[in-house]
Amino acid sequence: MVGCVAGICGMRPDADGLVISPSVPSEWDGFKIEKSFRGKQLSIDVQNPDHVESGVKEITLNGERLDVNYVTADKLAQENKITVIMS
Repeated sequence: MVGCVAGICGMRPDADGLVISPSVPSEWDGFKIEKSFRGKQLSIDVQNPDHVESGVKEITLNGERLDVNYVTADKLAQENKITVIMS
């Protein structure tokens, strides 16, 4: 499962947070995943409206748009909704 999460979902943790950079077949419309990260619950909705294989156009964390596809651990609530729009 770790390979799937790290590969397809593109989730790579580091000391300060989590990079989200999905890489999927272009035929996919997107996917959803539930993940626990440092004791916090993440509900991640990846949308692929342009049917690309990789690239992030926009990411929001609990309704707040982030400037990059990096979620810092200090911004996480106990339960989190993350939306990733690929481009």
